[in-house]
Amino acid sequence: MERRQSVRIRAYRPVRFKSPQTPRLTETLTKDLSVGGLCCISSESYPVTTEMNLELVLSTGDGPLPLRGKLAWFRMIPHSDQFDLGFSFLDLPPQTKRRLSAYLDHIAQQAPLVSV
Repeated sequence: MERRQSVRIRAYRPVRFKSPQTPRLTETLTKDLSVGGLCCISSESYPVTTEMNLELVLSTGDGPLPLRGKLAWFRMIPHSDQFDLGFSFLDLPPQTKRRLSAYLDHIAQQAPLVSV
């Protein structure tokens, strides 16, 4: 059963995230994005509901988009030592939501939707 409130769009964008409890910064790529969250790749899993500070680079030349997210799920990627991490965004300020929505509208015309 699909519980997402917004459609995910396949997008490979640089993202950094860090748990407020640890100094370690993880740099990786998203697999898909929506106005409500993202999926990215990680060599580590974290407990579900872990809150993270994220920085998403939408396009070259623009500053990163600062986001807060909560890990909603994770799964091991078959035949690898990597994980898919699914984050839902928390408390998006209106300006951040507008910037993310405009970017998603732009790439939605070119990128396929993600079917889960």
